[in-house]
This record gives sequence, C-alpha cells and structure tokens, in this order.
Amino acid sequence: MRIAFECLDYTATERRMNAYYVEFARHRPGGSEPHAHAGAEFIYLLKGTLALAVDGEEHVLEEGDSVYFDSGAPHAYRRVGAPACAAIVVTTP
Repeated sequence: MRIAFECLDYTATERRMNAYYVEFARHRPGGSEPHAHAGAEFIYLLKGTLALAVDGEEHVLEEGDSVYFDSGAPHAYRRVGAPACAAIVVTTP
C-alpha cells in the first residue's frame, strides 16, 4: 500500500507532536503492514473511507470521523473502496 505523507509542522521548533496530511492509495490485500511506535496517534478523516486495525480490532472511519489511540499497540491502515482517501494524522513522540 502506498501512503503519501506530507509533514505539516516541519518549521516548528521544540515539537511535542508531529502533524501530517496523508493520502492512502488503493489498498493491496490486507492493507499496510502492522506497525507500532511510542506515544499516541490521532486521525481525522477528510475524505473517503479508511479501515484502521488497532491491536487486531478493525474500525471503519468515514469522512468526518476521528479516532485517538495508543500507537504502541500494533496498527495498520486499509483504504476502503475506489474514492480518494485522505486524513490529518497527528502523532506524539
């Protein structure tokens, strides 16, 4: 799965979080590889439909939905359907 990240806070000094605009390409079977990192993650879905698996449980986000979770738990993304899918993703270190 190709995911395009654009950093929205690259000029900020002394960052306490990282903010990204993310475009999710058409999914491959199974979506992205599960991964984990320290901190927390917040996703606000701007357009499309996104399946988010956190610690083995899948949640489907629609345009306008948001979710906050412990990013230390294994998680993965999967775009659902053909329409474009984009989100604002904020992570903490």
